[in-house]
Amino acid sequence: MLVIVVVGLARSGKDTFANYVEAKYSFKKFDFFRDVLVPLMNEQKLKVTKANAAKFGNEMRKRFGMGVFGEKMAQLIRNYDKVVITGVRSLEELVPIEKQASKFYIVRIDASNENRFSRRTELDPQTQEDFFARDKDDILHKGFDKVLKAATISIANNSTLDEFYKAIDELMQRI
Repeated sequence: MLVIVVVGLARSGKDTFANYVEAKYSFKKFDFFRDVLVPLMNEQKLKVTKANAAKFGNEMRKRFGMGVFGEKMAQLIRNYDKVVITGVRSLEELVPIEKQASKFYIVRIDASNENRFSRRTELDPQTQEDFFARDKDDILHKGFDKVLKAATISIANNSTLDEFYKAIDELMQRI
């Protein structure tokens, strides 16, 4: 199984990358939030919001360990040949996923703070202070800095969409 885990700070272009390789290269796309956290929150009858998901995720990690969601993701992906995964928050989440992979890549998407903030949606915090506080929380409380540093491949996403797609195509030719 070929696994590409896409990491980066909020609005760096992770979903754009994943959607593109899903459409162009026939990967199956998975997201920790959508495919793991939301179903678990629904089981607990919790209202699904970004804030509630962050709180729920933190509580689950504190209670069951940093890799609690990795096993669930590993179960979801086991029947696919090519998967792209977004939404990972800790290295521990990757351990059971990497065990299943014959080829495993962590790709970091880099974008400037200015570009990331300009890409925010109505679901994101609207002030710069609140928007960038999310980065700090992920890095300080979830070990996300280790995930970013673990990436062996990085792609810049500070130009046009076409340039980003071109960089993705070049990467896909190498792997």
